[in-house]
Amino acid sequence: MLYRYRIIAALGLILAVGSGPIRSAESPLRNSTELQKRTARTSDDVDKYAIQLERTERALFSLSQSRPKELRKRYESFLKEVDNLQKAQEHATSAIHEMASKGTEYFLVWGKSIDQIVDPKLKQVSMERRSTLMKDHDDLAVTLAGIGSQLQPFMESLRDLEAFLGADLTPANVSQAGEKIRNCREDARALRDRIAGVQGTLRQFLNEASR
Repeated sequence: MLYRYRIIAALGLILAVGSGPIRSAESPLRNSTELQKRTARTSDDVDKYAIQLERTERALFSLSQSRPKELRKRYESFLKEVDNLQKAQEHATSAIHEMASKGTEYFLVWGKSIDQIVDPKLKQVSMERRSTLMKDHDDLAVTLAGIGSQLQPFMESLRDLEAFLGADLTPANVSQAGEKIRNCREDARALRDRIAGVQGTLRQFLNEASR
């Protein structure tokens, strides 16, 4: 009987060793795919924000140039574009945070996967590839966070104009808000220029990650 138990135990040990490491539920491939999806979504949402930013800036310019008869209509158009910009901002900000979070998770899982590689050459190649992509992702995340920090102050300036003009919508008040309107338009153009650079970086990261 003892001999049988020893055979069974030995077989169990052989099977355990021969089966290799159990695959973790944290699959690097799945995390890689998810990161690419979230980066693509971030790229789309940033594109949509940039488009809406331009529309809002145009509506602001139209409001500043409106005649008395057109004032209410152009103010309402401005309100609509600001509300749409708020929604675009929320989508873009959420996508940026999710992409950064998924990137952190992906590179952590990738690091654990590298620890399981025995072949020195394959391990080195994987380490170098991970290091390159991780740096690109971190640089992108920092840039996006920098832009993201500018969105809410810009939105607050637009809401100030909305409240100021909404309380007393007259040509005289539009004239009083002239400097604020000009500043908002300048901020919108500067923000759009910065976003244009990030849009290219996002597409470049997506291409690099899919190679």
